[in-house]
Amino acid sequence: MAQTVLNVGSNANDGTGDTLRSAMISINSMFTELYAASPVTSQITITGNEILANQSNANLKLSASGTGVIELEGIQIRDNHIEGTRSNEDLYLTASGTGNIILDGIRINGTTLSADDSSSIKIAETLQVNTIESDDSSQIQINDSIGVSGTVNATTVSAPTLDVNTINSVDSSQIVITDSVRVTGTLDATTIEVNNISSADSSAIQINDNVNISGTLQATNIEGITVLSHGDVLDGTVTTSSSTTTNVDTFAVGTYRSARYDISESDSTNGRYSLHSVQVVHDGSTAYMTSSVVSSTGLSASTFTVDIDSGNVRLRVTPLSSDSTTFKFIKTIIDV
Repeated sequence: MAQTVLNVGSNANDGTGDTLRSAMISINSMFTELYAASPVTSQITITGNEILANQSNANLKLSASGTGVIELEGIQIRDNHIEGTRSNEDLYLTASGTGNIILDGIRINGTTLSADDSSSIKIAETLQVNTIESDDSSQIQINDSIGVSGTVNATTVSAPTLDVNTINSVDSSQIVITDSVRVTGTLDATTIEVNNISSADSSAIQINDNVNISGTLQATNIEGITVLSHGDVLDGTVTTSSSTTTNVDTFAVGTYRSARYDISESDSTNGRYSLHSVQVVHDGSTAYMTSSVVSSTGLSASTFTVDIDSGNVRLRVTPLSSDSTTFKFIKTIIDV
């Protein structure tokens, strides 16, 4: 019912207002309606600064009308949105003491995010982060595939399978792999330093391009190449521009006993080309040699000699011409 206004008359006790009975009836009606619509007989109680639901396990609802919002100090609730009302101010959710904030199965404790039921946390969309690190200095465990479209910078990566296009060092130092590596596709690298390369299924390892080896290559079999057990086959080149004696090649007396050289000599200035065959042997203190030559001029354009100097056999050449002359050679050396 609407509010009933009591008629109090024009002046005190002038007899023009409501009778006492009529006034009390109106008062009783309004109190009856007030009590029915107030916390007194409803499902909530207001005590001090608390608003409580009276019924056991009952919800406490605050509902705005239409497009209105529920406003609290610093925040407002609009439908299913909780929003800050102060410009550029953070919105804090803080648990008391050692308590946690739990959002539908997600538990937040300080800077730790975990599943409330100890199950895994699933991130269904793209996760963009600057740094991933362990809070206890242990390894970070990733149990499934991870797709990275940008760059991963890591001190150590341990994985059964690593499918990447490029692996680079962030500080231009070497990339160190401390365990076995299995490559099912193509490995393209400027430099690879390894102690052992083997096939996981005992099949051949296919190398389709040049390989530069600065150390020693040991192999049971290389297709197209005979693996030597008691010597080596090497090549080299030297260019002279005077008629002084120059070293063509040297080898260690304590390692090799003899050598055979096939030497191609080119003096393009004078149009002289020769192929020399030189055989060398030593007895530990003296070196010996014999040679033969095929020349475009019918004459040798250079003289070869051998000696021992500082524990090395030296093959030396003295060109007849001071013009630029190139000597390219292949040598077969045999162990002591």
